Amino acid sequence: MTFWALLVLILLLSALVAYLGDKVAKWAGKRHYRLFGLRPRQTATLVAVLTGVGIALFSYLGFLLVFREARETILEAEAIRQERDRLKVEREDLLRAKEALEAEAAQVLAEVTALRTERKELQEALEAAEALRRRREAELRDLEARLKVLQGQVEGLKGRLRALEEEKVRLSALLSARERALAEREKALRSLAEAAREAEAEAKRRREERARLEADLALLQARLREAQRERQALKAEAEAAQARLEESRAELRRTEERVRALLQQAEVLQGERGQLAQRLARLSQGLPLGEVRLGAEEGRVALERAAERRALLQGFRGAELLLEEEVRGPGVAVLEGAGYREGRLLVRARFYPERRAFAAREVLASATFRLSTPARHREVLEGLGEEARRKLLEAGFPPEYATFPSPEELARGLALLEGRRGVARVGVVAVQDLRTSERPLLAFQLLGGPPGPEVPVPTREVR
Repeated sequence: MTFWALLVLILLLSALVAYLGDKVAKWAGKRHYRLFGLRPRQTATLVAVLTGVGIALFSYLGFLLVFREARETILEAEAIRQERDRLKVEREDLLRAKEALEAEAAQVLAEVTALRTERKELQEALEAAEALRRRREAELRDLEARLKVLQGQVEGLKGRLRALEEEKVRLSALLSARERALAEREKALRSLAEAAREAEAEAKRRREERARLEADLALLQARLREAQRERQALKAEAEAAQARLEESRAELRRTEERVRALLQQAEVLQGERGQLAQRLARLSQGLPLGEVRLGAEEGRVALERAAERRALLQGFRGAELLLEEEVRGPGVAVLEGAGYREGRLLVRARFYPERRAFAAREVLASATFRLSTPARHREVLEGLGEEARRKLLEAGFPPEYATFPSPEELARGLALLEGRRGVARVGVVAVQDLRTSERPLLAFQLLGGPPGPEVPVPTREVR
């Protein structure tokens, strides 16, 4: 479970790096920044790479700063590996010494067995010599002396065997201690995995905190509307106080003091309302409200209804549509905020009339190049995507629709070139008829035909 949790954490971090790198690269590419004299596309690639490196570096540094045990374990990983290798070498040496001692003990046991056999033979010879004791008495004394010597040797061999067994026990204890040290190191690695799981829990807590902040923003908007209602109530109360002032002179002083207090509160609320109005004006500038598809003979009325409905969903009192010229469907209109006036959202509309821009299977952009590395393939596909987006914009598509290629389409395009060799011709092809009022459906495809200016060699259709 520890391995899989760490693997999932690494995959999530890689996905975050890829997503943010792609977003930053698109942002830098759209603004045509140039760094160190590079082209905008190369500058966007450099910004994406630096963004990914920065995210990975800050994540790694944050992980090390938060988890002290993980930091110490990672920094001591090399020493732990060296200690483990050294213990393995010592264990192998001890095992070899154990085998040698066991072989020597087996040899000693064989010698003891041989001596016992010899002793038995001597005893048989002694029994045989008993009958000839008178004639073999001198030989019997020699044999008894030899027997004593052999018995001493047997006792010495037994003592040596006991010493070898004690040494074996000591080596077994040493081996057990080394194995316990290895177990402690493995426990430290498990604690590192626990720290990784805690880091994942911290990331989840940050997401929950973000959701809570979004709820606080909605609450502030509700308070703004409540403050506007209170201001209207205060104005009515001030008018009623002035009427009571004319009717009762006796309460003139108290009423004047109350009116002054109410006017001060109204000024404070007016100041807060002005600040909130400024904030709403800044937020409403460029606020995306989505697209509205207009049918035949539909025009300003349909746009006003859609803008009113979407402004109410955003928390405004209503919407005021700004149109420089009359529009008439069929087509698509892109709505976006243009300001804020007296609680109503000013909405600007960009209208794109419906027409067929490209036929199905039509090639919007193509390139012939020699297959090499995935980085080169990605650069060529991104260049084709940029050319396709330019043609879509020239054909009258909204900029919100000219977003090819997506990360999924780019991955599918790279998969087409994976494992191929030689020269290939790749194009951006319309999957179906492309109309300016619909999101274009495009895809990378392998094409046949003559070579382009990039590869001055003959090519053939790639199958």
